[in-house]
Amino acid sequence: MRIVIHAGLHKSGTSTVQQAWGRAYAAGAAGAGDVWYPEGGPGHHLLTWPLLGAFSQRRAPDLLLAALERRPPADGLHRVVREAGDRGVGTLVVSSEDLDRLVADDVPGLADVVAGHEVLVVLTATRPVHRWASAWQELVKHGLAQLPRDAARHVTDLAALDPGRLAEVARLLPGDRTIVRLVRPSPPEPGLAADLARLAGLPPAVAPELAARNTSLGPDVEVLRRVNAAGLGLGPKHGGRKALDAARDGGLAYRDDPALAEGYRPPDALWDAAATERDWLADPPEGVEVVDPHDQLAGWLDRRPPEWYELAGRQAPVVPDLDARIAATDTAEQLWRARQEIASLRARLRRARTSGA
Repeated sequence: MRIVIHAGLHKSGTSTVQQAWGRAYAAGAAGAGDVWYPEGGPGHHLLTWPLLGAFSQRRAPDLLLAALERRPPADGLHRVVREAGDRGVGTLVVSSEDLDRLVADDVPGLADVVAGHEVLVVLTATRPVHRWASAWQELVKHGLAQLPRDAARHVTDLAALDPGRLAEVARLLPGDRTIVRLVRPSPPEPGLAADLARLAGLPPAVAPELAARNTSLGPDVEVLRRVNAAGLGLGPKHGGRKALDAARDGGLAYRDDPALAEGYRPPDALWDAAATERDWLADPPEGVEVVDPHDQLAGWLDRRPPEWYELAGRQAPVVPDLDARIAATDTAEQLWRARQEIASLRARLRRARTSGA
């Protein structure tokens, strides 16, 4: 059997591709032939999480809530590969951008799942400054309350922006061949899923590509970050969406705030990582094919962030009720409360494991 693994990177059109492929290659989809994209998506995170220490060992803070709330299937991707073999599937297609968090300790588990099959790895990537900005916004949607520069370690991890990290991901993923497709972030590519299907040797993606998921909050990301800081929600969840909508409904205004600029300025290490990445993409190793139909590599070192990020970094939202809530928050008390909540969650998890729930 042939296995196509679409493994990210994060913030490179992955959700849009997953939606289109899920419709085009679902069991019984017209034109899918012997290609199967398992249900449960759009992405196959639940299948791949058990293989990743970032999830199973809770090393990634943005996956902590998922680890507490969502139980992946015990046999995960193993089951799907077995089922595909039993059904006589010619090509199994798996997509999860969380696979770009693979580290050396995770490799044996994933290699065991795909052993004996022909594996093609597909990676998608946008230019580094775009990944930086989009990854920070994604983390705010997961509850992060820090400015991007203060959260640099987390942003760098999510966006695979450590020097040499893209090359490492390509090396660690167990593929016989790897395609790295450079993606134009703006304007979004309307035919990305279809082009990736062509590159991967899949039947044409007959299902229409839907509107982009995880669309930008624009400068309102600063409102959501402050909602997180005030403890009114966890990203758009657990009351965060209500607080964000209330701020918008209240006639949201902005004021220039020069102090924000330093917090939004990407760290100098980002540009070193971008140069390393550019050099690797320009001269990839044997077995890695770089596809760049929109000449993105020419601007790989461009430092201009997306317009929404630049705007959010110089204009602070004016939300009196929210500002007062943040000003009244005592950090020590907030951490004390958080420690109590963590202890409670740990106790619940222990009880669940003991009861076998």
